[in-house]
Amino acid sequence: MKTLYKFIPLFLIPVAIIFMAYSTGSPGGKTGSPGDNGNNCTQCHSGTPQNASNWITTNIPGNGYVGGETYTITAIGTHSGVVKFGSEVTAEDESGNKVGTFIITNASQNKFTNGNAAVTHTSGGTTPSGNTKEWMFDWTAPEGSTGEVTFYGAFNAANGNGGTTGDVIYLTSLTVGPDVTGINDIANSFRFYPNPSTGVVNFELPGNEKVSEIVIYNNNGQMVKHVDMAYDFRQVDLGNLTKGIYFVKIAGDESTGMQKLVIN
Repeated sequence: MKTLYKFIPLFLIPVAIIFMAYSTGSPGGKTGSPGDNGNNCTQCHSGTPQNASNWITTNIPGNGYVGGETYTITAIGTHSGVVKFGSEVTAEDESGNKVGTFIITNASQNKFTNGNAAVTHTSGGTTPSGNTKEWMFDWTAPEGSTGEVTFYGAFNAANGNGGTTGDVIYLTSLTVGPDVTGINDIANSFRFYPNPSTGVVNFELPGNEKVSEIVIYNNNGQMVKHVDMAYDFRQVDLGNLTKGIYFVKIAGDESTGMQKLVIN
């Protein structure tokens, strides 16, 4: 029996190390996002993740983000009786690629994880106020034709028992689109016709400039078509799109522009 007592602390050491490590931040890749292969905090903590709404908010305008602009991201968790709160937030495009650049604005509360592709809590950023904990940091939107961006977050409402059992894991997400709504003709360096169109559209750039890509967004800022181009004149069949207003972004080797397109 004495031998058994000697070994019990040895079994407890790995559990204590895990708990202490994760109290200083997520190991990364645990947001439940497609890019993280759906992995979340339940890989280390017991239980089934719960879905939460409106736990990630931003000051990105309703008409979408502008590439290269910096915005404030707020992650907030609420759980009755919580003792410690942890979090990890990342941003991905529709293919699960990490996009944009996170900026730590309060190093006592947040830090980078997952190769700077996500933000997590620090040891000093786990104490809730009542039943709620809030983290704030910045994110610079990616340049180019990224389309919709989704922020994914995983939150650990810990019961403070010093282990990994009895905690509650929450998953949440927020999707934003690029700023394309309300645009009429913000660039006239290219042309396409006919407009309105019933399907096939001709695209061209002036002079000797080559078209490198064409991106089509719907009126909600969602990317609905992406075409890689290699010539200064090309036809694209948009007949599969439903009737409505779209925004066409053309990138050339020297300029980029966006204009409105109507599909009848």
